[in-house]
Amino acid sequence: MENQVKRLFFILIFFLSTVSLANSSASSSKDELQSKEKIDVKCYVELVGGGETISLWHIKPSLLKGLGAYIVGRKIRVVGKKKKAYIYKVKECVLDKDDFSHATANLIDKTLGR
Repeated sequence: MENQVKRLFFILIFFLSTVSLANSSASSSKDELQSKEKIDVKCYVELVGGGETISLWHIKPSLLKGLGAYIVGRKIRVVGKKKKAYIYKVKECVLDKDDFSHATANLIDKTLGR
């Protein structure tokens, strides 16, 4: 009888540890999937009061089409300035790995040093 109790105990421990490992593996896969769902985008923007810069965003792919309209009026940090600035106009948004069609935007992007 005592051997049967020990055997059941070990079977129960094995089962619980297997379920726990499977659950943690599934949740980490879910986290990886969610992080893969977002993309890095850069936008060539004009700031309120003048000046142009590149603004970086980490968004869901479905938001890419409307991103330009969404970020107008948003406050962003500008490299080399203490205060944040507001976006006045979005000239172009592309995936982070892509080049802009504006030569000035590509030049600004290269000087940011990311």
